[in-house]
Amino acid sequence: MDVIRIRGLEIDCIVGLRPLEREREQRVHLELALGLDLAPAGRSGRIALTCDYVEIAEEVLAMLKFRRYRLIEMATEELTSMLLGVHRALEFVEIRLDKPGALDGRARAASVEVRRTRTSFPATKVETPFGATEQLLETREAKLYLLSIEPGQALEPSPPSDARWVEWLVSGELARGDVAMERHAPVTGGASDAPIRYENRSHEDAVLFRCICPSGLDG
Repeated sequence: MDVIRIRGLEIDCIVGLRPLEREREQRVHLELALGLDLAPAGRSGRIALTCDYVEIAEEVLAMLKFRRYRLIEMATEELTSMLLGVHRALEFVEIRLDKPGALDGRARAASVEVRRTRTSFPATKVETPFGATEQLLETREAKLYLLSIEPGQALEPSPPSDARWVEWLVSGELARGDVAMERHAPVTGGASDAPIRYENRSHEDAVLFRCICPSGLDG
């Protein structure tokens, strides 16, 4: 199996259980290995036949910034599920997440490393009036979905008013209110936001990734 690697990805985010960790951002480091067949892209030169590591890095960083994880174990589980759901060409994902400040003065870092395959996350798909909803993963703190909106259909209302969410357009074309969404460009929202209508005005399905956190569970 061929592999794309992203080395030395860094971000300052809220991660940890202790009171100070819930208030102050700390630096985490990530190493990713993405397993897929690279021969089609290598022979055609088409980026659509591989995974864009720029998009993947932005999605991983968006989830870490948004989620305010308590455990890095949960972070790696949700990140692998998200990547396998959003990027269908992937067969496996390996993530190592390091917290350099976790054992300050005693060790260089504490880390978690996981490997997940497509069979690790049996998805549940439900037909809806606008298309379909596929639940990728549900944890104690969040739910991860793919929403498929068929041509000419609209998705409304937006997520529950007592929740926070992050989302981005995976494929197709979708208008969020009066604004066309950019693919793989994360957008966040919360309880104070007005309800948003999503409309597919194109001739192909649009797929939206969404992570929803009920208020009070990830603070």
